[in-house]
Amino acid sequence: MPVNIDLIRAYTDGLVATHAATSPGVITAPTNATASLAAGYKEVGAISSDGLTEATNQDRTDVFIWQGNALARRIPGQFTKTFTFAAAETSLFTLGIQYPGSTITSTTEGASVAEKPAATDVRAWVLHGTDGATRVQRVFLPKAEVTERGDVVWSSGDVTVYEWTLSAYVDNSGVVAYRYFIDAQMATP
Repeated sequence: MPVNIDLIRAYTDGLVATHAATSPGVITAPTNATASLAAGYKEVGAISSDGLTEATNQDRTDVFIWQGNALARRIPGQFTKTFTFAAAETSLFTLGIQYPGSTITSTTEGASVAEKPAATDVRAWVLHGTDGATRVQRVFLPKAEVTERGDVVWSSGDVTVYEWTLSAYVDNSGVVAYRYFIDAQMATP
């Protein structure tokens, strides 16, 4: 098969959005890559230059047979889908994601956080990447939660970011992610 560089993608821009933890049943799911996000979605803002990292892991159980002690099957086991990124803006919204279950209050000086151990915070997320003006990939996670939070570094050499790993959970249809593409190379003629 010959190489086709027109099929190489580089999603170098985009957004990450979710909704307030208090409005989970109200959010309308996107059904394509072009429509504006429904009311209630809010962007987490600037993402660090590392972008987003998607990881898929699935355990396998090896089954060997007596004859030749040979591998006969690999039975699929536990499955995880995660997305990791670092939000570079500090706002009441990002603080709510960083400190779920805590009391976050806007004050006349800025904000206050009465931090508690992280509470369960399952919500819908949208990850939207663009490759130039004509190629888009939108991933809708109907149920996901920040399950890992990286170190928050205060440094004279870099900006403070909130590194989050989203774990995607299955919805009522058994789906962890819905993907929509705008890409002429894949479109039906």
